[in-house]
Amino acid sequence: MSKRFKIVLIANTSNFFNVFMLNHIEQLSKKYDLFICCNDADKLKKKIPSNVLLININFKRSISLFHDIAAFFITLFFFLKKRPNLSISFTPKIGFMVALASFAARTPNRIHWFTGQIWAKKKGFVRMFYKLIDRLIFSLSHNVLIDSFSQRNFLIVEKIVLSNKSHVLHKGSVGGVDVIKFRFNKQKRIRLRKQYSISKNTFVFLYLGRINKDKGIAELIEAFQKIKKNLDVLLIFVGTIEDVKLTHLLKNKKKILYFNYTSRPEDWFSTADILCLPSHREGFGTVVIEAASCGIPTLCSNIYGLHDAVIDNKTGFFHEVGSIDDIKKKMLYIIKNRKLIKNFGISARKKILTDFEQSIITKKLLSFIDTNIS
Repeated sequence: MSKRFKIVLIANTSNFFNVFMLNHIEQLSKKYDLFICCNDADKLKKKIPSNVLLININFKRSISLFHDIAAFFITLFFFLKKRPNLSISFTPKIGFMVALASFAARTPNRIHWFTGQIWAKKKGFVRMFYKLIDRLIFSLSHNVLIDSFSQRNFLIVEKIVLSNKSHVLHKGSVGGVDVIKFRFNKQKRIRLRKQYSISKNTFVFLYLGRINKDKGIAELIEAFQKIKKNLDVLLIFVGTIEDVKLTHLLKNKKKILYFNYTSRPEDWFSTADILCLPSHREGFGTVVIEAASCGIPTLCSNIYGLHDAVIDNKTGFFHEVGSIDDIKKKMLYIIKNRKLIKNFGISARKKILTDFEQSIITKKLLSFIDTNIS
């Protein structure tokens, strides 16, 4: 394939590429002319090869009519000017903009990567509207990638995608896991626990990620409040608060600690004993495989997207979605079976090495591109 073959990757923020795509970007840049379009693109300069061209487009995460229209025309102008041979887009709103812009510019190869559905738990007009957007994205794409098999099955059943144009790389995820970076570190565990006055015997439940209603934060806290009395336990939250209404649940509570966004999640995984992810919806759950790579099992909702990352009663536990009683029940069982939890962590790490190691996913992506471009 000629070096002049042009690929553009488009997402809403630079953080998406920083978290999920760095290994993909490095390998793709060796073979293709690569463009990255996102908000705050300059933040990637020191993390990607120098031959990758960065284009800053002021995408907004939430719907903003003025900004969205302006961003669409900037995106369209980019496609008309640079004439990429292949576009790969991520997230619903960006996917819709790119689908329209790349179709109008007659980009010969168009791929969207589904990473979850905001309409999965919605009802009425809102559900219908966002489902329509996803259907339009699919209809304007030549192929779509999906980051989990359970999500792909869901999208097929909901008649969003067709089986012959939808694909999952290897066992799932967008970028897999850097198993060297994400591994248990005893020294970090000792240091952080000492820093925050956490006893070595304290059992630590950890939530790490964006903090909003859809993540099941309120249910997790209420379940924990019911078990914490007379037990040597701690619940730690690490992540950006997106829903300010949840702030009062996180702060000034006994046996609950809150920390803002971290660029070193692996340190917190080494500090914890189990990850909690009580989400109402997930496309895949990258945080689960990152924790698993550190030898940390997961307690999570029994929903599509997480079925691919967790093996129930082997690498973690499922609980009923939104069920405070079931979360409480599983928490108590986990605390009483610490040796079992450690064995689950060992099994979780083994699963990552075979199913989600990042170099495997990157090779599958390169093969997929070579097979599906004209």
